[in-house]
Amino acid sequence: MIWALMAVFAFSMPLTAQQGRVAGRVVDGEGEPMPYVNVALMRPTDTVFMRGATTDFDGHFAIEGADAGSYLLQASFVGYQSYVKPISIVDASMVIDTIEIRLIRGTTLREVQVVAEKPLYAMDGEKNMYNTREDPSIQTGTASDALQNAPGVEVDAEGNITLRGVSSVEIWINDRPSHMQAEALKQYIKQLPANAIERIEVITNPSARYSTSGGVINIVTNQAVTRNELLCVGVRARTSPNVSPWMSYVWANEKVDFNLYLNADWSRHRIYNDGTSTLFDPVTGEKSRFQSNHDTTHRSSVGGYSGINLNWNISENTNLMTWMGIYPYWGDGRTVNHLTYLEYNPQRDLGYLHTQEDGDGLFWGGYAGAWLEHRFDTTGRKISFSLNANTMHNGDEGGHELFVYNDPLRPNLERLSSSSDNNPNLGVELDYAHPLKNNWEVDAGVEASIGGGTSMERLDTMAAGQYQNVTLRSFDGMERGVDADVYATVQKRWGGLTAKVGLRGEYGNLHSEWQYGDGSGRSVSDTSFFVPVPSIHLSYQTKTFESYSLNYTRRYGNASHSQINPFVRYSEYGYSMGNPDLPHLISYTHNLEAAFSKYVMGFGNIGINAYFRANTNEIGTMTYAGYAPAYFPAGQLVYYTMPVNIGSSHTEGIDANITYRPTAMFNLRLNASVYNYAYTYNDFSDNHVTWSLRANLWTKLWNWLEVFANVHYSSPRLGLYSMSVANKGVDFGVSSEFFDRRLSVFLNVNDIFGMAEWGENTTAPLYQTTGSQRYDSRSISLGLTWRIGKMELESKARQGATESQSPMGM
Repeated sequence: MIWALMAVFAFSMPLTAQQGRVAGRVVDGEGEPMPYVNVALMRPTDTVFMRGATTDFDGHFAIEGADAGSYLLQASFVGYQSYVKPISIVDASMVIDTIEIRLIRGTTLREVQVVAEKPLYAMDGEKNMYNTREDPSIQTGTASDALQNAPGVEVDAEGNITLRGVSSVEIWINDRPSHMQAEALKQYIKQLPANAIERIEVITNPSARYSTSGGVINIVTNQAVTRNELLCVGVRARTSPNVSPWMSYVWANEKVDFNLYLNADWSRHRIYNDGTSTLFDPVTGEKSRFQSNHDTTHRSSVGGYSGINLNWNISENTNLMTWMGIYPYWGDGRTVNHLTYLEYNPQRDLGYLHTQEDGDGLFWGGYAGAWLEHRFDTTGRKISFSLNANTMHNGDEGGHELFVYNDPLRPNLERLSSSSDNNPNLGVELDYAHPLKNNWEVDAGVEASIGGGTSMERLDTMAAGQYQNVTLRSFDGMERGVDADVYATVQKRWGGLTAKVGLRGEYGNLHSEWQYGDGSGRSVSDTSFFVPVPSIHLSYQTKTFESYSLNYTRRYGNASHSQINPFVRYSEYGYSMGNPDLPHLISYTHNLEAAFSKYVMGFGNIGINAYFRANTNEIGTMTYAGYAPAYFPAGQLVYYTMPVNIGSSHTEGIDANITYRPTAMFNLRLNASVYNYAYTYNDFSDNHVTWSLRANLWTKLWNWLEVFANVHYSSPRLGLYSMSVANKGVDFGVSSEFFDRRLSVFLNVNDIFGMAEWGENTTAPLYQTTGSQRYDSRSISLGLTWRIGKMELESKARQGATESQSPMGM
């Protein structure tokens, strides 16, 4: 790690390179010079600002230090129509100094015509960008709605995010890891308003710069800052029911911006589960047990969130950002489960009505962090340091369970349960980027983190008029993980062609200890690993807005704490355990992708992405049948689960998106994905083709009413001896703004036909299940927002919520 830091700072010596120059003059319609006009070079794929200048008193401007490549030259001035023209700089020494820009006055500010559109989708190297700000169809929604429109991304009702069916996705906020724990991340996605997002960057095959083995989704929030202050108050209500009032206060000037965000939330939900399970005798192959269940859960929660963000421009080249927040929630629930239970050897019907009433549960979490960046010069040479800490506590203060049996020979069962989890973690990162001469660029850094936590579960059963502890269902646990990574990437540009190679080294250590409630059965596991991660990315951008890319990475996955610790955790009808004898604790994934994207002025965007993914030594969970006389009666066959090396699997697929945007008042988008997944486990092989389709329509009527409709469908998805159920839905909504955008109102009808469903059917040789879950997804949502103060600061409203949110509710 020390040698890596030395190598990083060795590049910090100033290097100079001859770069292009673009100069000219800006005049008005009568040919008179125009001073103080902003002139900029914008990247044509997404109109990101690259270089700029301001005209002098005689209208002259000069933009220095431009790299070779294609640009949009843009000039703008209040009250005049914007000027946009494509230009090309062939090499780094090229000089263009004869440009004359003529700006035409507009009748009013509202009638200024913008000549160039910003594409809804664009590619830049390894990134597939969804420019959320350019999509009017989701401005009244949340980050969850916006993510659904990003290429290859899906978000289910619980807030779980998958990218092309893979759940190991790393979420970044404004080019930095969010460091959010799973439950907090889910609620952040559900709560963050879409109109606070500038764009979403999807990296399906990340370079060595990133640590994830799946993919990276970078959510870039709006960053404009204007002197003054803004107070926003709003409420979002749903017939589920759910009520969530919020308030955001922003104060900003050229040096500092401060954001305070407060949110309260109350909700009640009904969740319906149906399923069956069949256990087979491993010797005879005959049925040993059959269960069917139908249960309804009523869940309620109340809580809130408060967060503070502070951004400080210490100097022209140094910026500091700090954040902190806390989110307490309290919830309770009641589940009524009608369950049929049959055993075949000996044959008996143990069916019963199981009523479970959970007690009060308290959840709270907190976080704090800081990010410091220093830019050495205007070439892009910079260094950044970040620190992030968070903790989460989840406690069930005492659930009450009552089993009412149909069998008169069996007495009813009553018991109490309680549990708690504490999960603190701390992470640091140092990153250094250095552009070199001849369009070379180096990025290197180190990352380190430590985290883990403690867990406790207790179960007490009523016997002889008093509660007695069930030892094997009560346990204490401790887990700790340490990670240390070093990475470096090198990038080179030749005009529109970019090549990027990288190498990352990742070290990890996992340690866990578990024991039963009476102190017996202590089990300890400890393992360490070091894995190199190589990557290579090629991309090419033409002058006609066409993008091509080809990339390869090798990633890995490692066994988790629970997968390598042999400690046995007993449940109602079976048990689970880790497998310290896994032949391979590391699995490897080879990712190969090729992509094409084209932006057509006046039509929209077309994008195609083909990929192939091959896995070796993949780790999965297998279900078996066996006996556990330590807890279950002797001779009673039960199921148990244990991690195994699946073997090999591969996925090949294609994603496509088409955006049709003939006018500024109409937007139609289609996202489609088709892939085949196949795996081999022992002598068994299986494969399945999965496809999904999402269509979004937005239009504006009578220049004041916005109307949108969303339709989505995902076919069943294959897993190890499992198949998920299809998911589908239709949403519709309208929105409008009044009093010069001071008041915003929207009305949405969610899941109009009540089709939303989740579930999975398994076909393991000895244990087979069916299952589906539905909740009150068909509902009407109403939202109101009132703004007081400087409207230019709206992009900062609610950004106090960009690090965590509550994990309760739905």
